[in-house]
Amino acid sequence: PDLSCCQSELTDFCTVNTNDIRQYLVSSGVKTCALDPLPSMLLRECLHTLLPVIKRIVNLSLTAGNVPRHFKEAMVRPKIKKDSLDHQLFSQFRPISNLKLLSKVTEKAVGCQVTDYLNSNGLQEMFQSTYKVAHSTETALLKVQSAILNAIDKQERVVLLLLDLLAAFDTVDH
Repeated sequence: PDLSCCQSELTDFCTVNTNDIRQYLVSSGVKTCALDPLPSMLLRECLHTLLPVIKRIVNLSLTAGNVPRHFKEAMVRPKIKKDSLDHQLFSQFRPISNLKLLSKVTEKAVGCQVTDYLNSNGLQEMFQSTYKVAHSTETALLKVQSAILNAIDKQERVVLLLLDLLAAFDTVDH
């Protein structure tokens, strides 16, 4: 896109307030990573006390523009791609990374600010369905179906090319 259309530049991330941190923590679910210093259920029970500390840690990362090394650590567990596959072959598994809760909260804070910037400057891709509110695989399929039906109504030709790229991810050296 023409960058002159942007009203502002996203040069730094803003600090987030206590309510934002609380919302990110609540929306992240109750999953706990084995690397977390305390279970998420306990964190939620002590949230009032821990919230200022969590806010400080997240805001230090945002203002420094740096992700702490320990935020990048994850528990990686193998998950079989399909139950019907051979459980003895390593290539039949894909790695699942489980991040620490503070890492997820920081990621959510960054994600919200980037999304807000893209939306306010009209930089969102119109046909993108991933990571957009009120867009999903279902809405993407409905859009494709609607376009096909409209073309048929206008007696136009329709060609639909579907690619299964799932196997392409098997070539990545995890």
